[in-house]
Amino acid sequence: MAAAPSSLRIIETTKISPPPGSVPETSIPLTFFDVLWLNSTPVQRLFFYPYQGTTLQFTSSHLPALKSSLSIALQSYFPFAGNIRVAPGTIDKYEIHYRDGDSVTFIVAESDDHHHEFIGDEPRLMSKLKTLVPHLNNNESNDDLQPVLAIQATVFSSHGVAIGITVNHSVCDGSGSVNFMRAWAAICRSSTSNSVSMEHAPAPPIVDRSIIPDSDGSIYTAIVKNSLSSKDFKLVEADENKVLYLASFTLKRDHVNFLKEKFRCEAENRKLAVPHCSTAVVTYAFIWIGYLKAKSTMPDETKDAYCLFAADLRRCIQPAIPENYFGNCIGPCFVQANARELHGPNGFFEACQAISKAFEEVKKVGISDAKDWMKNVQEKVVRKPLSAAGSLRFRVYDVDFGWGKPAKVDIVSVAYSGAMALAESREEQGVVEIGLPFTQQEIEVFKDYYYCILG
Repeated sequence: MAAAPSSLRIIETTKISPPPGSVPETSIPLTFFDVLWLNSTPVQRLFFYPYQGTTLQFTSSHLPALKSSLSIALQSYFPFAGNIRVAPGTIDKYEIHYRDGDSVTFIVAESDDHHHEFIGDEPRLMSKLKTLVPHLNNNESNDDLQPVLAIQATVFSSHGVAIGITVNHSVCDGSGSVNFMRAWAAICRSSTSNSVSMEHAPAPPIVDRSIIPDSDGSIYTAIVKNSLSSKDFKLVEADENKVLYLASFTLKRDHVNFLKEKFRCEAENRKLAVPHCSTAVVTYAFIWIGYLKAKSTMPDETKDAYCLFAADLRRCIQPAIPENYFGNCIGPCFVQANARELHGPNGFFEACQAISKAFEEVKKVGISDAKDWMKNVQEKVVRKPLSAAGSLRFRVYDVDFGWGKPAKVDIVSVAYSGAMALAESREEQGVVEIGLPFTQQEIEVFKDYYYCILG
């Protein structure tokens, strides 16, 4: 296990804005998708890269390009430089407001920790990872303004760099924040290369919120009402006395195929029609069973167990919302199953059935029950559901600033949400990377389960 966290030295803190005069003053109203996340904890991601130079070499050779490319990227992704506020003249309408000169906090730091401690699959101390991502501090000039994005670049004395971002979830979902990172990285990479290359750059973002349907605002109003009546709810209550690690596990392609076949065989044994079972379904089901075992919640078989996942609804709305829409377009997907059945010999099959059914239900229902989303989430939170952060479709390992692919990408904010972090593999298509915020004892229980099932 990793050692206790060391001190982090801040070298500089600057503000990065879009190019002067490049973006007019703009107010973007939050949709009902956005306000659902108003009181959630920020999303924090870490991108680790190998780097052989010193801190001085980094700040002189690479930092100028990072800053200038960030400024250019913010011209398209200008909501990140703005602030969330209550719309003038209202008490419950929220908006992202940008005016010329608004900026993103950019921190440069150095660390004596060993870079290799963070990029392997050994459990890493959450307390160390947290030092590598910035805080979203209140706006210095106005407490009523909530900043949207902060960035930290940390240089390790042992040959490595980490880029950490903290994002206010009510501005965009994971797809939007990762697309921004890919765009920023592509601009930086092209600015330092002899040949202009925008490979892996996403399509320019669409920030127009009018394409989200809510003609009379009733969905928005219902969600805000429930949100304001229960401020600062959390999926898990952080226990400061617990020492948490981020434990990494991998589901290789053979593992995924084995789990799909396991599900198919049990369905045939029960003489059931075999539904399509996706990689996401078997991954979630496999982790759910192990998570319940690790958390010691399985023995109480008189209760149901719950999952709460975010479902991308871009294709469930007509007309479909473009993939490059910059904002939230995800809704809650609730999964419920009997703990006794999950604890039994066919628990994995039961979990797959429940998750697959819930995903199909979300596709059918779409946003027709959106008025009740916040109320339903609040009811499920007290049951401590397993939730998920990240996606197998975000292509986080395409975020290349010119130093090559990241050696590791982590979602640090799962320490606060208790969620499982998901990403596609750096090396091989069809391989799933999983990050779980566990105590050392929970890690050992989950490892026993992992190797027992997958060998």
